Amino acid sequence: MKNFFILFLSASTMLVNAQITILNTNLPNNGDTLRYSIVNLNSLGNYTVTGTNYIWHFDSLTVIRQGVRSFTNNTPYILFFGPTRFGEKIADTLLSQNIPGFGNITITDFYQFYRNTPTIFDIEGLGLKINNIPMPSFYTDKDELYFLPLNYGDKDSSTFKFSTLTNTAIPITYKKSGYRITQADGWGSITTPYGTFNCLRVITTQYSKDTIIFNSTFGQIPIGFNNYQRSYQWISTSEKIPILEISGTINNAGNFTPNLARFRDNYRVLKINEYNKPLTNLKVFPNPSLGTFKIENIFTTNNIHLSIFNSTGQNVMNTTEYTGFSDEIEIDVSHLPNGNYTGVIKDNSNQYWFHFNIVK
Repeated sequence: MKNFFILFLSASTMLVNAQITILNTNLPNNGDTLRYSIVNLNSLGNYTVTGTNYIWHFDSLTVIRQGVRSFTNNTPYILFFGPTRFGEKIADTLLSQNIPGFGNITITDFYQFYRNTPTIFDIEGLGLKINNIPMPSFYTDKDELYFLPLNYGDKDSSTFKFSTLTNTAIPITYKKSGYRITQADGWGSITTPYGTFNCLRVITTQYSKDTIIFNSTFGQIPIGFNNYQRSYQWISTSEKIPILEISGTINNAGNFTPNLARFRDNYRVLKINEYNKPLTNLKVFPNPSLGTFKIENIFTTNNIHLSIFNSTGQNVMNTTEYTGFSDEIEIDVSHLPNGNYTGVIKDNSNQYWFHFNIVK
């Protein structure tokens, strides 16, 4: 009986940590709406280790902010991409700026379009508006993110090629071409603040040469650059998007620098401790900021630490120069690009989160 019990426990453990296969039904499709949390990169720990029947612990991740990934074919570009391809909005506004020689350039309604089939999950094209002109553009050589079914040990390589439409009324042409390598290099279980899941660990790396061509009053001006990106992903059969995804850039020497970490999550309330005055008295203005903003009405006798994070959760600014203030301070953020930001104010025992935009 004792030996049978031991065998039963061993079989149960093997069942819990069994290898899984990722099918197209386990990946995003039209109509999926999935919440995630962006985390402080300093809370990641070692994310490069992998193995078979490996157990990854990421249960101490620190949440900065949350977001939602929505996949739908109900987009401004449905007439171009049709009902079988579905889009994900990446940004409301990518750029809004007056550039000498080019005039005012705005890029809005930026979508990425996917196709999900039993054998391939790929990127089909992009939809965006440049100066309010819709520019749906297809990959002439699709970017295959996953070849399916996906199992431990699989390693695939594929090429891709893309260009936005060329038009005299459009001030920018964007081109990219290169190849992607995707490898399932581990399996086991992963634990995050969201829960514990059986998973495949997948690394996908993009090696791309990108070119931006400005159609200015001085003629065409091309600017080319290498765009090497890598993503570590832990994928389950139940959650559609990765349980955890850590992405970033690779330099010419092959060194990886993470700039975004997010995990599948439920809605959560970020805890905010109160100061001596109600937080409703806190004022952050102007918002949007043109390069500076002011903070009023924080009362504390302790030193103040201010951190600023961009929309991907990257810490882009820190300062500790403020001590026990109750009046107005001015923060210079003119070195930061346009975008959405989260500010975190901390003293010895409290913290307060606020959001602001930079539009220059």
